[in-house]
Amino acid sequence: MTKLIAAELFKLRKRLMSRVLLYVLVGVLVVFYLILLAVSQALPTGSNPRLGDIQNLLGLPVAIPFALSMIAGFGTLLAVILVASSIGNEYNWRTIRTMVISSESRFKLLGAKLISAAILVLIGMVIGVITGFVMSLITTAIGGYAFNFDFLTGEYLWEQFLQFWRTFFVLIPYATLAFLFAIVGRSAMAGIGLGIGVYIVESLITTFMVLAGGWVARVPDYLLANNVNAITALASLPEGFNMGGGFGDITFQMPGVTHAFITLTIYSLAFLAIAFYVFRKRDVAG
Repeated sequence: MTKLIAAELFKLRKRLMSRVLLYVLVGVLVVFYLILLAVSQALPTGSNPRLGDIQNLLGLPVAIPFALSMIAGFGTLLAVILVASSIGNEYNWRTIRTMVISSESRFKLLGAKLISAAILVLIGMVIGVITGFVMSLITTAIGGYAFNFDFLTGEYLWEQFLQFWRTFFVLIPYATLAFLFAIVGRSAMAGIGLGIGVYIVESLITTFMVLAGGWVARVPDYLLANNVNAITALASLPEGFNMGGGFGDITFQMPGVTHAFITLTIYSLAFLAIAFYVFRKRDVAG
């Protein structure tokens, strides 16, 4: 199993796509910080009631939770692409039969692919957090804001440690969904398309369900988006900048955190179980 994981890590590291995804994540974080800085500098103080919140986002205390919130949003799409490609490209390149023959078992092969993809996602998240903190240092210096590191307490670091793993947790359901459909569709594009499609479309569907009211408005509590929002909302961001929780003037009543963790865990395990079952039972060349 260790050799399989090492081999999968080697393949993912050497693929141009993996580096491009990392560059995109870093680039988006850099551009977003620069845009926020430009907005905060362009508007006169007091002209916009949310200007103070924007300046807070540029400050050091919010750098890590803001970067993690960005990763929970945009980073989910990148994780979907990486995970779906890790198995889907084997079908696209006609190497899946060779991989199965060369492996001890199909279970270990899929497990190695998932573990190696998870390791790269975690590395990408760490780089994203570092990028966000460095950009916060830069924007603080350019904006002329005060450098104050009093916020770096043990409690703060522990909370960010928890938020890091909470962020990784909310990536898992969409990534495993993409993994499942890459196997079912025998293609990376099938997994990427369904994974990203569900991520985008479900938010729109949730909005209409909330508008419908009654029991229909409670259905989103058992889907992915609302439960993901309940967890990402734990980030210590200025009011109005937390991920999810509303759409325009519509306010979503998010489920409890325990409910969210249980629901997302069930979805993730179900997606993985179906993926392993389909891969085990089906002729990979059929």
